[in-house]
Amino acid sequence: MPHYILDKMYKITDSGGLTAHRVVVQGTNAGECEAPGAENAGAILGVTVHAQSLQNQNVSVRKAGIARVVASSPVEVGAPVNVGSADGKVQDCRTVVRRGEPINCLGFAETAAEAEGDVFEVFISMHQRAAPR
Repeated sequence: MPHYILDKMYKITDSGGLTAHRVVVQGTNAGECEAPGAENAGAILGVTVHAQSLQNQNVSVRKAGIARVVASSPVEVGAPVNVGSADGKVQDCRTVVRRGEPINCLGFAETAAEAEGDVFEVFISMHQRAAPR
């Protein structure tokens, strides 16, 4: 069962809304969020706690604590994770080669994901890592 420290509401700017358990990033304006749009996206706000299918409505975003997220690929317990797809799924950031580019990590896997689409728990600890050159 997830434990949380901080959830915050953000207005969704995506036309189709957002689904639950996905990473969101800063929107154009303060108080707005949107889907990442690309792998390894920066400006991470957190993880959606519930789905909201309507644009310009609010969604609760987990910013600290433990959140449930959807995997874009298998993830081991303890692995650092980052945005793995444009729709906010996450991946083990150690499996992606990004020579000399910073890796924008969401946090660390508390449970494992066996395959794409699995929902698992992540301890939110947003940080950047230096990729090997």
